[in-house]
Amino acid sequence: MTTHTDQQLNNLGLSEELKVKLLEAAQEHNRSATAEVIARLEETFARDDITEARAIRNALMVELGSVLQAGLTAAEDLDKVQSALQEAQKILDTKLSSTHLSEEDRPRP
Repeated sequence: MTTHTDQQLNNLGLSEELKVKLLEAAQEHNRSATAEVIARLEETFARDDITEARAIRNALMVELGSVLQAGLTAAEDLDKVQSALQEAQKILDTKLSSTHLSEEDRPRP
């Protein structure tokens, strides 16, 4: 005797082995064969969504790492420039001090 569920599963073109597995899983989860098919399809699509979200997250993490590294490199470069400017200021201050002393030491007309 062909049941309504058997007819639905036959319409899907499932192999006998797959039908048996599906019916056993449906019984184990206390749901109809149709509900089991839907649940498994939804789970598969949810896993795909999770996999895609992870791939996007990983790509963003790589990009963030690159941006942070560039920022660190820029900060290091900025520190070097700042140090060079401070050194230049010291040299300038020294030259200005020596110039002022020399002018003060000169006799005035």
